[in-house]
Amino acid sequence: MQAKATFTNYRNGTITHSIEECNITPDTGSQERDVVNLYPKLANQQIDGFGGAITESVGYTLSLMPPSAQQQILDAVFRAEGLRYTLVRTSIDSCDFALSQYEASPAPDAPFDLQHDETYVIPYIQAAQKVCPETIGVMLTPWSPPAYMKSNGERSHGGKLKPECYSVWAEYICRYIRSYQAHGLTVTRLSVQNEPNATQLWDSCLFTGEQEKTFLRDFLYPALIKAGLGDIAIYIWDHNKERLFDRVCEVVDESTARLIHGAAFHWYSGDHFDALRLVRKQYPALSLLFSEGCIEYNRFDREDQLQSARMYAHDMIGNFNAGMNTFLDWNIALGSDGGPNHAQNFCDAPILCNTKTGAFEKRLSYYYIWHFSHFIASGARHISTTTFSTEVDAAAFRNPDGTIVAVLSNNSAAERRVFLRLEGSLIEIPLHADSIVSVEIAQD
Repeated sequence: MQAKATFTNYRNGTITHSIEECNITPDTGSQERDVVNLYPKLANQQIDGFGGAITESVGYTLSLMPPSAQQQILDAVFRAEGLRYTLVRTSIDSCDFALSQYEASPAPDAPFDLQHDETYVIPYIQAAQKVCPETIGVMLTPWSPPAYMKSNGERSHGGKLKPECYSVWAEYICRYIRSYQAHGLTVTRLSVQNEPNATQLWDSCLFTGEQEKTFLRDFLYPALIKAGLGDIAIYIWDHNKERLFDRVCEVVDESTARLIHGAAFHWYSGDHFDALRLVRKQYPALSLLFSEGCIEYNRFDREDQLQSARMYAHDMIGNFNAGMNTFLDWNIALGSDGGPNHAQNFCDAPILCNTKTGAFEKRLSYYYIWHFSHFIASGARHISTTTFSTEVDAAAFRNPDGTIVAVLSNNSAAERRVFLRLEGSLIEIPLHADSIVSVEIAQD
């Protein structure tokens, strides 16, 4: 058995990295404290991949950067040496991370025009595909139907899809997918509605559980089948975790179970890891997909990079331990102000760009995500663990090649000595203060 630990440390605003060979000793039974148990024979859900969003704001920001910087950013996100993302999420028509509100077809008789997507979204997904060694799977999500289809006559402030527009909206979504496919992109996932329980100052639309079920079962799914798009995986909910289980119970029944691939969720209402556990236990066939999370500048200190990065590690570890299959971060890169955002809803991103100087910064959150996405391969299986303290979050995985990866986050300013206990051996980890570590274990 061999083990190698890769550390990222953060102290006094400085990010440092180091690689250390681990000391491995026989487990004599005397080590009782500071132990993290790994149980590779207790394999759980499959990990289907990692990714992030390319919105109009992302594409616009990248367009203002020098070509060399654009390439470096895409390499840092999609190449094997970087985050190794293989998935991209983007919006059907505008979301808040857009230069303005827009619609491909703003009236019943208006032509279907993807000018915004073709300017700032599709070209950058295509550019990402050129550097990604695997086929990028695209997830499309609507924030709002066109205003004329809604009860309030506008994209913002919630409103509902008019019942008489269910069919035309389903066909609109299919046309959007077909347009992306025509540009050579591989659309693999679709969610019914982003944040269907939120009335937002930006693009939003309300769906009750019954309405989502009716639209999906009677209109969207039949339209997808008619358009030859039956292979697209459909996700419900796509909102915060605190009501995830409730929405799944409302939407999934004998009439819809075969139509639904999974449930998507966000992190903005807190941990609620047990919500995932409930879905995993009661609906084991459903895929659980984290589709959005970011550090909102109106809620958190943008300069506290350690807090922000720890939020990512804590949530990712908690979600994986509760049954998550797929992780999609929000915008892969934004301007230094956390935008542009037509609703002034500025947020952090793993990469921030100074469009005036052409320089960009990899935030600490980039490296924390990297410890997962870089080391955990698509097709890996989550394996069971136990840990000794809330000050150390831990999750472990078995890659398809048999390598075991353990990710540990030290949530304190104190250095710890941690022992990974695995099949008769103890792997000693000098867990640095304010650090995250990924441990690769190759068994003989």
